[in-house]
Amino acid sequence: MIIAAFNPKGGVGKTTTAVNVAATIAAAGKSVLVVDLEADLNASISLGFRPGDGHPSIYELLLNASRPVEAVRPVPRIDQLFLITGSPALAQMNERLRNVRQPERRLADVLRPLERQFDAIVLDSPADYGIIPTSVPLAAQHLIVPIRAEYLALESLAHFLRWYHDYRRARRATADVGGILLTMVDHRRPATREIIDIIRTHNRRGVLRTEIPYDPRVGEAPSHGVPLVRYTRSRAAVAYQHLTTELLRRLARRAR
Repeated sequence: MIIAAFNPKGGVGKTTTAVNVAATIAAAGKSVLVVDLEADLNASISLGFRPGDGHPSIYELLLNASRPVEAVRPVPRIDQLFLITGSPALAQMNERLRNVRQPERRLADVLRPLERQFDAIVLDSPADYGIIPTSVPLAAQHLIVPIRAEYLALESLAHFLRWYHDYRRARRATADVGGILLTMVDHRRPATREIIDIIRTHNRRGVLRTEIPYDPRVGEAPSHGVPLVRYTRSRAAVAYQHLTTELLRRLARRAR
């Protein structure tokens, strides 16, 4: 099973979602691989790694410069959780793969030999519509789409869903949208409830029941190099545990 936290819009909670869903699955005794696809290494840092710690990284794998098994590292202090680090060099990937035939298939080729080794692979996707982000829906089977519970999310979500519908119709993507996840929810804001109601009304079966509340502890956990669910029992940490349970049940029903 390959799950990706995916949304071309930045700042919506993709890294936090990927890391904490992965850690929660690992806590249940399943082997989980996190793949950091970002040049700023946010997922790697959130799991206790620093720039320079990870070589080879996903960058070398996408260039066929190393074998996938050589890049897998155990995450310190968390049993059953493993990582392929990101790399600052990923910022050059569009240029490096410019003349490669079907570059958007490179990621799927990297992950294929690893899929049998893990119960789950979780991808932390970068923002924008470059080669790496648009290769994620070909490599993953399920997408979690985090969005912030605010006004601008309405338009960005509508744009994303239109784009993804056309992208799948053109057979450039195979992943289904496993769920839309509302993040950084703050019901003290007057417009929040209205925005959430609009999003849920227009995506009745797509939006996950679990909401991730605004929680200042979310920003603290990465500085300690541990996922939020291992760092604290805050509201958002508990919500990510509930989210993982809901998501896995939803995916299991779809698989029947």
